[in-house]
Amino acid sequence: MLLRRFAALGLVAFAFFAVACSHYRLGTGVTRDFDSVFIAPVQSDAVLPQSSALLATQIREAFIRDGRVRVVNTPDEADAVLTVQLASLRRDALTRLPTDTGLSRKFGLVLDAKATLSDPRSERTWFADRVIRVERQIFTDDGGPALQPVQQTQAEYAIVPTLGEALAAQLKSAVLDTW
Repeated sequence: MLLRRFAALGLVAFAFFAVACSHYRLGTGVTRDFDSVFIAPVQSDAVLPQSSALLATQIREAFIRDGRVRVVNTPDEADAVLTVQLASLRRDALTRLPTDTGLSRKFGLVLDAKATLSDPRSERTWFADRVIRVERQIFTDDGGPALQPVQQTQAEYAIVPTLGEALAAQLKSAVLDTW
């Protein structure tokens, strides 16, 4: 008798489980108006020398790894074109020496970019000049006032890949996620 009740309870639990899982779908369920995207070379008005190629590569790799859309090599092949313009790079001194307020050891970098997603064929624009902002911090050693500008420049060059990863992730989200 007890065994029959456990079997019946198990059968009822399985039925509820089957009904609950019958409506589950993998993925986001979002349909896009485009299946392929061309990522234009990154343009820069920001004072971030030689970063455009690295940032464009990181953006392309983020989309390729995601796999929801196909990244193509020319705008003629694409259903959508993503253009990115680096607008500005701001450096904020976050930590100063109490004895010399002009000598900073910690900086906050804020990179602002503008992104546009459009269809080159139908001249449709999904979004234009959407501001994407990424922030990171850099640190310099106590090498004295003479070495501080050199260390700041080296720290900024070293942080560019990290800024690029964050920028690529936000751009991928802006293009592929539900708005």
